[in-house]
Amino acid sequence: MKPVTFRVSSPTRTTVTMPRTAYPLCALALTVTLLSTGCGSADTDPGRVWSGTIDTLASGEVIVRNTGRAVWSPDEAWQVVEEFRIGNDTGDDALLFGSIRSFDVDVRGWIYAIDDQTQAIHVFDSDGILVRTAGGKGTGPGEFERASALDLSKNGQIWVMEMPKGQLTFLDATGDYVDGARINSTGWSYFPYPGGMDLLGRYNAAVVVEVMDDYDLALARFDQDFVPLDTIPIPESGEPHEQFELITDGGMMATGIPFRGSLEWRFSPNGHFWTLLTDKYELAEITATGTTLRRVTLDHDPIQVTPADLEEVRENLSWFTRQGGKIDWSKIPDTKPVTSSFFCDDEGNLWVMRLTGSPEDEGYLSDLFDVDGRFLGAIRLPFSLESNPEPIVRNGLLYGVTTDELGAENIVRAQILKP
Repeated sequence: MKPVTFRVSSPTRTTVTMPRTAYPLCALALTVTLLSTGCGSADTDPGRVWSGTIDTLASGEVIVRNTGRAVWSPDEAWQVVEEFRIGNDTGDDALLFGSIRSFDVDVRGWIYAIDDQTQAIHVFDSDGILVRTAGGKGTGPGEFERASALDLSKNGQIWVMEMPKGQLTFLDATGDYVDGARINSTGWSYFPYPGGMDLLGRYNAAVVVEVMDDYDLALARFDQDFVPLDTIPIPESGEPHEQFELITDGGMMATGIPFRGSLEWRFSPNGHFWTLLTDKYELAEITATGTTLRRVTLDHDPIQVTPADLEEVRENLSWFTRQGGKIDWSKIPDTKPVTSSFFCDDEGNLWVMRLTGSPEDEGYLSDLFDVDGRFLGAIRLPFSLESNPEPIVRNGLLYGVTTDELGAENIVRAQILKP
């Protein structure tokens, strides 16, 4: 097991506000229907005009402001058609996932998924048929205790990260052990894993680095041969981090402030990051060194926090108040975040998961933006798509995790039809 050391390439301090939930807190159906109608793209039809604005600041940063009016006309809406799902079969030999920790898709369309409960890697061909199972729970070579993420290299190797142990394991395409490397993130664990293979094929390992007499989480980048390339900061929100805290003789307890927004980030196909402030509905494209290139907003109606919401908060935080914790109700916002997460497809389009305040809508609604940040339209899925593990869009196919009527997790493959 070879050790790896790191340095931070940027001399600036990087106080990280993680967009992910710390561990251990713990298909697509038939078609997608357009919600919004409006003007088409000026690039495809000169008779239609996009209703937003684009401004360039003196710094060079581009500001894209979208109204609620879509570029798509009704006949330009994308359609998503489910092809198959894995994990909902019945019978003695059916494969049922306990909890899908991570999955990836290779160039053939084969799906590799790791089950958090069994720590087994299941491999399915392009028709969704189980080909083999590898790995499993244990401490031996090719076994795992708490796998955080699974990624595929271009040569077909399976890379499995165990973040709590700081261990990266390399398996061949059949699941046999090849080698391993120690990563210095031992003792830290986040779900989903804040790293993995980006869309340019670089592997990003979450590591703890010392910056200005403090410690932060950063990304150590490697090429396909696991040769170190650089160490870069993880995107940060810039907003002050607040929580409710209780100091006791035994230590400190803390809980997040309900309805506060968060910062989510994703790798971009061009090598940059995209971030999303879920409460402000603000997307930003930034470089690895932290330079903001583009900022994108969409006009939206706020979701008000209701008395019923506050009563639910009171019940959910009763464990905290029973032990002496104090809730400063003035810090709880009057409105809720209007988005929950997002992901990039292989063409650079952004799929933003939309919230309306209704539990029946959560996971079903998405807003689509093109690579320039123009609002294409809103779609409603007849299924609830999970944001973690992150959905994958590749070669016109959407892969994701959903939950069936019995509450079991399924992997889904669906075709994206574009008129």
